[in-house]
Amino acid sequence: MSEQEAILEKVQIKNFLSLRNVTLPLKPLTVLVGPNASGKSNCLETLRFFNWMQKGSKSKIKSIKGFFGSGEVNSITYQIDEKSEKPYSEFKLLFSVEDNTIHYELVLDIKSNNPVIKEELLINNALIIKVENGNGIILDEYGTNPSVLNVNKPVLASTDFGANPIISGITNFIEHWKIYDFYPDSMKIYIDNPRSPKLDIFEELDFLPNIRDYGSALPKLFSSWFESDPERFRNVNESLESSLKLRIDRCKINGKYRFCILEKNMRPLPLLRASEGTLRLLIFYILLNLPDLPPLIAIEEPERSLHPGVLKDIAAVLKQLSERTQVIITTYSSHLLDAFNPDYISDSLGVLLLRNRPSLGTEVINLEDIRDNREGLDGWISDFGIGSAIFDSQLLQDLMEEPV
Repeated sequence: MSEQEAILEKVQIKNFLSLRNVTLPLKPLTVLVGPNASGKSNCLETLRFFNWMQKGSKSKIKSIKGFFGSGEVNSITYQIDEKSEKPYSEFKLLFSVEDNTIHYELVLDIKSNNPVIKEELLINNALIIKVENGNGIILDEYGTNPSVLNVNKPVLASTDFGANPIISGITNFIEHWKIYDFYPDSMKIYIDNPRSPKLDIFEELDFLPNIRDYGSALPKLFSSWFESDPERFRNVNESLESSLKLRIDRCKINGKYRFCILEKNMRPLPLLRASEGTLRLLIFYILLNLPDLPPLIAIEEPERSLHPGVLKDIAAVLKQLSERTQVIITTYSSHLLDAFNPDYISDSLGVLLLRNRPSLGTEVINLEDIRDNREGLDGWISDFGIGSAIFDSQLLQDLMEEPV
């Protein structure tokens, strides 16, 4: 991961949506696998929450409460003292920045407008931030020179750490995460007019919860490459031609110049009429050709709308992206999982199996932890693929089925 300075190594989550108590060990490329309602999207929602919180520091975090659903999971309480307890959510994040290890813990009162119950940050075990019930201290990068604080929102998201390059690196890292849920219809407005009014609602509404980044800014960028960066435009086209045997160019259709699809022996088709699968594949090749990638990219179900025959191309794109930045995806596609080289597991690829246990919430099982302990599993993965082992072998049936 040559472009990376910071890496998110682990996330522990308690009492957030369906996530009662889960741990996500993360690799350069991490795949969250599970059926609908197993908690995959809620794991990405955790990342979205921290990204939103960090961006919110530049204006005003209006309310953390909007990010938290109602229901039984939020009835869990945190013991404040001998006399009082509060409904809470707890997050623990483990980062590495070059040779430094950063532990960050945040406990929030999910019903309060003064939400911070506890906040701690340690660099190489030296305490830098410590907050309890609105009172806290910040120390320098050596754990000395404490400053006393009264706070009503997370310190990490509301303080300038310019004097501490390690923490500044972490806040910048989180602020620039991208959590994508590609939606082709939101992309089309930019295809023919890169100067169209801004549509990327995630950027417009940074401070509102549960907003998706639909990827609408990426076609805008691709349109601009046609004139300003023809080499990147050509690279995307060559990838499309290799995958789908088609190219994109400017064509005159009905007296107007617009982007169109060119296929052998076929009339030009306006790109606006392209299938969802074609537009999604286009987006992945645009991502791959970005000169500067976000420091972490999370993508909901990258296989959506795509023929199984091109999923090997998507897997190759994701692997190439993970060599430049950290990538997390959700999926329940056996074909996509089979397209990943199983030799990468435990090195650069992590596969986490999720299921939703009644009354207990989401459970996470690391494929790496059970691969050698289940008879026949390692051999099946090597011979037939990761997806086949999970969905077809029956070797993990007891883990993938919802328990009664």
